[in-house]
Amino acid sequence: MKKIFSIVLVLAIALFFGAAYAMEHPGEKAAGEHPGEAAGHKEHPGSTHEAEHPGKTSEHPPHGVAPGEKATTSAEKVIKGIKDHIANITASNSGVFPIRDEAEGKALSLKLIKIHEDKVSHIKKDDAYFACTDFVTADGSAMYDLDFWMKEGADGKLTVYQTKIHKKDGNPRFTYQEDEIVEVK
Repeated sequence: MKKIFSIVLVLAIALFFGAAYAMEHPGEKAAGEHPGEAAGHKEHPGSTHEAEHPGKTSEHPPHGVAPGEKATTSAEKVIKGIKDHIANITASNSGVFPIRDEAEGKALSLKLIKIHEDKVSHIKKDDAYFACTDFVTADGSAMYDLDFWMKEGADGKLTVYQTKIHKKDGNPRFTYQEDEIVEVK
């Protein structure tokens, strides 16, 4: 019975993500969450990507390092740090990632779906690193995009210093404007 429930849950999540993708990316072929140049924009704009919204606003801060600059931390190290952080928290919380949804005033229990390993950004003004993740509520009723920010300490270890809910069910709560968080109203 538990196996059947797990299979039904996985199918429900897959259907939910398909519908969420279609709503977030209308007119695009469902070639994956980040289908490239389809519809003329990218979800994660940066130095080699077009902005999703005109002007200086983008959904995430720019990716990568400008020519001639040297990154102090690799994307792989950032991703490993986020994976380790999530694993430590879920291990001590019965397999779920707890976070408070301040916008809705409730505690959430989330399960990790995916870490966007190809979407690591360096926030120059804070000398910090950023990556986003996809989670689903433990009951499968909602999808959340959580953003994790990390800094490297004097010991060279990366530490998550901020986690925020970026989207619920594909609806953004904030965006970035020149490395600054700007609430979406």
